[in-house]
Amino acid sequence: MTHYNLLKLKPGADAGAIFAQCEAVYAALEAELPFLHDAKVIRCCTVRDSNADIMMVMRLDRPEQLSAYLQHPKHVALAQSLKDVVAARMSFDAE
Repeated sequence: MTHYNLLKLKPGADAGAIFAQCEAVYAALEAELPFLHDAKVIRCCTVRDSNADIMMVMRLDRPEQLSAYLQHPKHVALAQSLKDVVAARMSFDAE
C-alpha cells in the first residue's frame, strides 16, 4: 500500500525548516519500522492557494500496518510539533 500525507502550511510558516524536520523524522521511521519503505518528503515547487506545501509518501507492506505507523511516537511527536503551522492536512492510501 502507498500512503500519502499532504500538508498545507499557514502563511509565514518556515517551509524549509518544516521540510527538513519531516525528512529527518521519516528517515528515522523508515529505519525503525521494518514494514515502511521508500519514505520520501517532497516540497512543492510552485506557490498556489490550492497546492499542498509538503508531501510525504511511503510504502507499507500491508494496509493493516497503517495504524502502527500513525501511532508511532516519532509520527505522533511530529504531528504535535506541526499542529500550529499546518492549515490543512490530507492523506490518501492506494493499493
